Order: sequence, then C-alpha cells, then structure tokens
Amino acid sequence: MLLSYIKAARLHHWLARPDCPPAIQECGVLFNRVFNKSAMSSIHELAEDPMNDAIKFDSVIYSKASTHLGNSQIFFYPCGDWSLTPVTTSIKYIYSTLTGELLFAVQRHILLDHHTIDPFSMYPYFLAKLYSTDFKTRLENAKVSWVVSHFAQWRVSDHHAVILSLSRN
Repeated sequence: MLLSYIKAARLHHWLARPDCPPAIQECGVLFNRVFNKSAMSSIHELAEDPMNDAIKFDSVIYSKASTHLGNSQIFFYPCGDWSLTPVTTSIKYIYSTLTGELLFAVQRHILLDHHTIDPFSMYPYFLAKLYSTDFKTRLENAKVSWVVSHFAQWRVSDHHAVILSLSRN
C-alpha cells in the first residue's frame, strides 16, 4: 500500500512540473477527475472542463469556429515571435493547461499561390489582404498572449477572401 502511495505521489509531482508535456498534463486532468474530485475545481479556475467553447481575455471574446465564426478569426504571432508577420488563423479548440495557461488550437489559412495577384498589396496603409479560403490541415498551438487581433473576412470567390485586421492599434 505504501508503494502505491509513493508511485501516485511521484506521478502527481511529475504532472505538476512545468516541463511535463501538454498531452500528459491533459491525461492528468482525467486522472484528477477520477481519483481526486475535491481538487478538480482548483485545477481549472475558468471552467471545470479543460476544453472551452469561448473565453474572455483582456475584455476580448474568443470562441471556437463551431461556436461563433467571427470570434474565432484571429491574427497571431507564430511561436510568440513579435519580429515575424502575424498569420491569419481560425480557432478550432480552446483549452487550458494544468497551470491555467490558456491555449488555442488553430488552423492557418493557406497562402495564395504565386499566380494570384493581391490587389491590396499596393496599399501598405490599408490593412486588407487577399487570402485563400482554405486552411492547412495541421493544427498548431497559440497562446492567448500571442494574439494581435480579430479580423473581418469577406469571401469574394469560392477560393479567395479579403481579410481586414480589426486591430485596435
């Protein structure tokens, strides 16, 4: 019995470490739900469920595309690198880690092919740009702090949309 307690304590300690992989941390949420019902609400202050439909952060509402398309369209800096150009994405999932950090699982818009001319490229101070309406299949993580703004989208054809940043800055 003591050996089982020690193994459980080691597992609990490992799940609380900041270098624990996110997938294992999510398994820890399930582990806590099954074996430690009293601690469940303290793990996620925002919601009992680590997966959320919508959140409010810095007075801005973000949601999954399946919940509200407009609130799911965001510009963000890849890997939090502010020296890169922000990319357009759609939020597929919103979740929080065991440490309470909010993350989005997003899909990027596919870049235009080299044959398509962006009519807005000659207007550097007008923040509209032509994009493909298709998305990459791969999901990537984006921290809420990496988000620049929402964007508005106007489909001009089956394969193209004009995207305009809604940045407050």
